[in-house]
Amino acid sequence: MDGTTITIGRRVYYSGDRQKVGRYFAAEYRDDTGKQVCESLKVTSKAAARRKAIEIAQRQERGEAKVVESKVTISGLVASYFEIVQARGLAQKSQAKYRTDLDKLEAFCRQEKVNLAYHYNRELFFKYRTWLVEQEYADKTVYGALTLCKQVFKWGYQEGMLREYKLVNAKVEKAHAKPQPCFTNEEVELILANTYGQERVAFAVLAYEGLRIGELEQLEWRDVNFANGDLGMLHICRGGSIPGKTKSKRDRFVPIHPRVRPLLETLPRYRGEPRVFPGAGVAERKLLKRLKEVCKEIGLTNPDCYKLHSFRHHFASMCANHQVAYKKALAWLGHRSSDILDLYYHLNDAESQSAMAALAGDTFSELPSEEKMESEATAPSGGGGEGKMRAKGESNIENLSEDEWEQELLTLLDGKAETSGRG
Repeated sequence: MDGTTITIGRRVYYSGDRQKVGRYFAAEYRDDTGKQVCESLKVTSKAAARRKAIEIAQRQERGEAKVVESKVTISGLVASYFEIVQARGLAQKSQAKYRTDLDKLEAFCRQEKVNLAYHYNRELFFKYRTWLVEQEYADKTVYGALTLCKQVFKWGYQEGMLREYKLVNAKVEKAHAKPQPCFTNEEVELILANTYGQERVAFAVLAYEGLRIGELEQLEWRDVNFANGDLGMLHICRGGSIPGKTKSKRDRFVPIHPRVRPLLETLPRYRGEPRVFPGAGVAERKLLKRLKEVCKEIGLTNPDCYKLHSFRHHFASMCANHQVAYKKALAWLGHRSSDILDLYYHLNDAESQSAMAALAGDTFSELPSEEKMESEATAPSGGGGEGKMRAKGESNIENLSEDEWEQELLTLLDGKAETSGRG
């Protein structure tokens, strides 16, 4: 190259006894330390190679070092990230979830023949999203896998394993959770009426206290305080994947529901047995099997769709429909995010019908006669009716804040509706 010390050309190599010429042009030059360097220009035309060589010369003049991309592989990055996950002491279930999603990422990269981590870019990220959808994973699963993918590459960048974070502008729309099966109060009472003994009490505690099955299994008599207040109190302090901890790793206190207290008081206490529900009677698999049998016996539609967690949905819906403050309901459920309570809020058909009837009752409870309508049409404006205010653009509903409007809307709902349907 005239005016430079850079030589360009195609590299010659040998395969056995045969001499071959490389497809791409390369540039040979000495770097700022005097070391001989041979850099592939990754172009096949001489004109493009000359432009690349000029860029190298300009880079040398500016005193900039050659950018060396990381040789970290996808598998190596994933393995290093998972070591951090394990070091954080997460529950085994959480670690298994991480491992499953990381395996998806590696499987996709193998299919696309992407080996080095720095090759993974926004285009491949969205191609990965399409691949997950084609594998027929649920929306929530796709969202979780994509979020973890971004975390892995961001972590690699922050740790200096990658020169840049290429997914910074790769936005992922948050998945909307699918409606979950949820019992109504009537269905819960039918289930209790068709079960007996320890099994019946267990279902009642799940439905009216909102416990997780692990918390139910590990509930001890020392956690039950009948003398605390008028109702008594349950101390929920164990039942998660980590022994001696709840799923959220935080203790919580839940008042004993009046429907539950007399049932708890009927349970026998055994010497040397601290648990409220000892033995295999309330083991998760056995209790779930029994629940599905009872749902079938009482004639619920699609009985196999119900889970033990459906009782927890019932409890959360009951809280929402009774307008229990979010903060209090979240404390009882052991959640931090109000999004979880939104997920559990269900309105069954009966409640929707009741709400609409309340609206209709306010509007059409007394249809005006033709004479009355004519009289109102000629009456001066400025009366107190909501319809008149709306016509003048003075509706007090429009002047309410969002929270006040929500509360006003909630007052139209039937106060007797306690729980929800299946959404």
